[in-house]
Amino acid sequence: MSLPKLPLDPFPYKRDLRSRRISHDLADGVYVQDLAGDVYVLPDEGHVHAKVLGNGVPALYAGDLQIVSGEIVDLTNLSGTFQFDDPRTLCSVADRLVQRNFAMAEGAIRFFPMDGSAPYIIE
Repeated sequence: MSLPKLPLDPFPYKRDLRSRRISHDLADGVYVQDLAGDVYVLPDEGHVHAKVLGNGVPALYAGDLQIVSGEIVDLTNLSGTFQFDDPRTLCSVADRLVQRNFAMAEGAIRFFPMDGSAPYIIE
């Protein structure tokens, strides 16, 4: 499992007011898992991972996701702000979302190694 990470950008951005805990009515965006294990989402725009939780607080994991009709069709570790490089923890994020009653599409969990090698589907 990954250890919590501080954002690589040390500026203490304020939490974006649109950031909210994941729910079935969201479509896609970036996500950050807080230290309590809750997943928060913000619409995808340039350099927003640091603003999902805000104030330079650490995260357990972060990436991008896409939800279609309550089903997660894409879940990744893509985050330049946090750069998590542990596929097992990405699977743990997926498990947490399934526990919150999200369906996970086949092939939805994609891992992007930080060494630049090819991404691959975990599940």
